[in-house]
Amino acid sequence: MRKKDLLLFKTNALKLLSLILLFISSGLIYAQNQKNIVLLDNWTDTTIEKGLGDAVFNDVWGFTYGQNNYCALGSSIGTHIFQVNDDRLSYIDFKAGKYQNRYVEHRDFKVYKNYLYGVCDEGESSLQIFDLSYLPDSIHKVYDSDAFFSVCHNIYIDTINAKLYACAPNEIGMQILDLSNPIAPTLDYFLSELPYVHDCYVRNDTAYLNAGFSGLYIYNFSSGSPVELGILDFYPNQGYNHSGWLSPNGETYAFIDETEGTKVKLCETENLASISISETFGTSDFEDYVPHNVILLDNLAFISYYNEGLRIFDISQAPIEEIGIYDTFLEDTKYKLNGAWGVYVFEGQNQILVADRQSGLFLFSFPIQVLNAKNEGTFVTGAPFIDKNSILIPRDYLRADDLTFTIAAADGRIVYNQANYLNYVNIPLTLAAGTYVYAIYNEFGDFVEGGKFIKSN
Repeated sequence: MRKKDLLLFKTNALKLLSLILLFISSGLIYAQNQKNIVLLDNWTDTTIEKGLGDAVFNDVWGFTYGQNNYCALGSSIGTHIFQVNDDRLSYIDFKAGKYQNRYVEHRDFKVYKNYLYGVCDEGESSLQIFDLSYLPDSIHKVYDSDAFFSVCHNIYIDTINAKLYACAPNEIGMQILDLSNPIAPTLDYFLSELPYVHDCYVRNDTAYLNAGFSGLYIYNFSSGSPVELGILDFYPNQGYNHSGWLSPNGETYAFIDETEGTKVKLCETENLASISISETFGTSDFEDYVPHNVILLDNLAFISYYNEGLRIFDISQAPIEEIGIYDTFLEDTKYKLNGAWGVYVFEGQNQILVADRQSGLFLFSFPIQVLNAKNEGTFVTGAPFIDKNSILIPRDYLRADDLTFTIAAADGRIVYNQANYLNYVNIPLTLAAGTYVYAIYNEFGDFVEGGKFIKSN
């Protein structure tokens, strides 16, 4: 080994030993310049007339039908349907909205059985229902009516009880529609106790209602009329209570105030009568930006953060840590409601969908299952992540000819160290089972990335 290489090896070894001690003392650490999210595909349509701020698109909702994953994307002109493949988006169909206008900014979608339900919050619009049974070829519209409302801001479907919750129908309160016959809904209840419900999350008759500046209201609708379970109408860092999501285990609820300078709020749900905020979290520049929508898993929160793009947070322990970043809106604008609008997660496929108002639909890869199940202790890693073939997934921004990869055992013993001429590396399959720490250095010996992984037999 040349003297220069030996010196670099020793320097890197010392740095890696320090990294190991940091991992042992404080858990997994991500380099500040890591985004940790891989872009798989992006779709847009430049033929659609642009609205204010060049906005064209709005929300996205994913669903599984048969053996395939799909999604619906809203735009100013209607509903776009895609098949979500392993690494790409396949455009399938388009259905025009009853109301089309370049200034349409709100469409929302949900799925019940083999039907897609869609609403719009502008113009002389309607409730639309589409039959999904013709997929993967197309979808068919089977219902288009303004009998219940013309405009509606958001919908949520309690699939357990076949009820559609329509938020702000005709800009007043909330309607609950009975979907016993999925293509012939009937009115079950009209909520007038709140003058306006912006959005909601519902599970088995328990509804978390985001009521704007009035705050958060939780009701049970099992008896038809609402039974109050909890209210959070005054809280720190309060803004416009916009939307929220309940974790799959039902233990935590996260909600977003759509107001510049507010953080995302996390609540424990054990006692709804005295519900309060247990943690808050946001980006490092949260004071200058606005979060929009959230998807919550047991240990992870996925946020469409308007101008700051997709943000992913580890909520499993305090302090809550931001572990994923991908900015879908690169412009620097004074208007803070551009960019990432909707987010949807396919946990089983480690995929994330994001709808950007200006740039269309994004498909991302992120090791959701690994990181969301971290309590099992089977596999933990930083970025770049390790795929099924024991390969560190490439990062395009790393110059291939400048990299050195080093792997050490938990006791600090270096087991792999070499310069590399690609921006990825195979983990040696000869490694014994155990916990390892890897580090990547640039041509100056500066630490670039690091992570921890567990090799099984």
